[in-house]
Amino acid sequence: MKYDGQISELKNLLPSAKNILITIPVGADVDKLAAGLALFLTLEAAGKQVSIVSDDSVLVSHGHLFGVDHVQKTLPSTDGGNLTLTLEGVAASDGTVPALEKLDWYAENNNLNLVFHVLPNQTFQPARIVPRYQGSGFNLIFTIGAANLNALGNIYQIQPQVFSGTHIVNIDTQSANTSFGQTNIVDSQTSSLSEVVAAVIADLGFALDSDVASNLLTGVFDATNNLSDPKVAADTYIVVANCLRVGGKKPSAGATGQVVPVSSIPQQPTYDWNAVSAAIGQTKAPQPEPISEFTVPPVVSSTGDQNQPSPEERPAAEGVVSETVEPEWLTPKIFKGTSIG
Repeated sequence: MKYDGQISELKNLLPSAKNILITIPVGADVDKLAAGLALFLTLEAAGKQVSIVSDDSVLVSHGHLFGVDHVQKTLPSTDGGNLTLTLEGVAASDGTVPALEKLDWYAENNNLNLVFHVLPNQTFQPARIVPRYQGSGFNLIFTIGAANLNALGNIYQIQPQVFSGTHIVNIDTQSANTSFGQTNIVDSQTSSLSEVVAAVIADLGFALDSDVASNLLTGVFDATNNLSDPKVAADTYIVVANCLRVGGKKPSAGATGQVVPVSSIPQQPTYDWNAVSAAIGQTKAPQPEPISEFTVPPVVSSTGDQNQPSPEERPAAEGVVSETVEPEWLTPKIFKGTSIG
């Protein structure tokens, strides 16, 4: 029981808690979202009414996480929770309202009218009317990876009254956490938030299933850069082993949203043919097909006219003229004729 001391009060509250809110901070990484979804799926499987919210939009790189489609951007409406209208500046220091005789209400169409009966010669003019929900129907609120409530963005800043009067379970690994919850599980020595949530799930007596385990593995591997972080310890490997044992899947390459630099991608893959051949049972590497022998034709030199057709190009009727010059061709010739003209 790693966090048994911190969650003793939570163990008493959880059995009767029917409506639970899980909040994720603005700018949450894969680890925080994976941890929150793992807790969401676990509590939902236990029969709880659970909502999970984040002021951020879910990214495409988060689409592989189980339950990610349940993340809402605004607080859901819930059953229960009292609405209080605070009228500022009308009460005396002793808690009485001197100008007010009584208060009535009546319904008209779809509206509810409140009637403040003012005493004669008195002024009843509130400086401001502020609506406030007490608890908003949530029995427990889990914050996952938020150093303070303002880190939740509009989820807290627009409706801070939702967090007033409700037991907050603050789970985080940041040393700057302000311990703002009624239950604080802050462990800055742990390598990932998913590892903390895995321990909390076990300490609360819940069992892992394959979807929850896959989310936790994704968070652990993303936060620790594939278990290479210096904070990775024996407890980290125990969490990984427990998740794998129930059918959890390790994240595939690139599934955690990490960007792979182009320079690390091989442009022309090389192969060890001996290793490939051994793997497929061949005794030697494949050899290329032999190329049939090709005889290069002889080059015929010629001192004559370069435009003179070669013997192969001459018409068959002309025969083949020898390339050797006959001696009598070099002797001067005298031509005689019987007529001139």
